[in-house]
Amino acid sequence: MGTWEIIMIPHNCTPLPGTWAYRIKTDDQGLECQLKSQWCTRGDLQHPWEYNTTYSPTSRMAAVRALIATSAHEGLELYQWDVQ
Repeated sequence: MGTWEIIMIPHNCTPLPGTWAYRIKTDDQGLECQLKSQWCTRGDLQHPWEYNTTYSPTSRMAAVRALIATSAHEGLELYQWDVQ
């Protein structure tokens, strides 16, 4: 499928730690219709000189909801942007 590309890690680098997150998607009747998986990596451990490399940080929905609720309660504005 071309999803993954296996590469050799340079001797002076270590891979970022991470874990698999599994999820079962259901349809309207609650029947299992799809199995999903996602590799979640610890991008906060990335060295500053490696910022041009790609990683995929994820956050919990509870944390996002708490951020939105706190900003609404305090009357703050939230902004979102993508960094290239």
